[in-house]
Amino acid sequence: MQKLIEKFEDYAINSHHNPKTDYIRYRIGRLKHDLWLRNRKRHTVEIEPYDNFIVKNLQPGKTCVFGSAGYYLEDIVPDLTVIEQWPIVKKFYPPAQIVSDRAEVHAINGAVFDNFVVINNRGDLLCDINSLDKHVENYVKAMRSGCLFFYSFRDTQIVDWNRLTVDHYDYFLSWGQSLADKFNLHMIWNDIRFADKPKINGQYDIMENPDTTNGNIKFVFQYQNNQHIINESHWS
Repeated sequence: MQKLIEKFEDYAINSHHNPKTDYIRYRIGRLKHDLWLRNRKRHTVEIEPYDNFIVKNLQPGKTCVFGSAGYYLEDIVPDLTVIEQWPIVKKFYPPAQIVSDRAEVHAINGAVFDNFVVINNRGDLLCDINSLDKHVENYVKAMRSGCLFFYSFRDTQIVDWNRLTVDHYDYFLSWGQSLADKFNLHMIWNDIRFADKPKINGQYDIMENPDTTNGNIKFVFQYQNNQHIINESHWS
């Protein structure tokens, strides 16, 4: 009898041990991997607007990009550590660290990062808000005091909340504010937007949120501090 699966991610990426298949599976939905491929053939670097906002606001020191095709920023972010959970990444980007569990980030590196970046990680797909807490707890262990934590995701990938009765903005803002008490992460900036679905030529816009690539729920936190000022001029 064939095994039934609930979602694509339940099917192990290395089940066929076929690098070509693994690469295709990894690349699906990762627009920033395409940017990396294009940038390798150019004299100038193309950067996505939200990534530009992050780069302009990074502190000096070590930067980790987790699960977000961060290798595409290698030419403009000094002292960059790229960590992924997909072994195929090591084939085309050898400097990448590959982990099977987020707890390994600290186990391998220690508490060394001055900037920690997670941009709409597809590994957060179909999580409830409490599962995000567990992920964040592992990220925090790898941060130095004062570390900036850039974290974004899509509201449509978060499950187990009633979209008809809950105020969307308050729901995610309250979660961001709760991290101060839970993990000593202080929210110093946020950008939370939802599609208002205007009618265009009599038809509703079918887009689910305003930023499918980066996520429409965006936060910047500071670990064990809240004194850093984010330069908003690079974001609109």
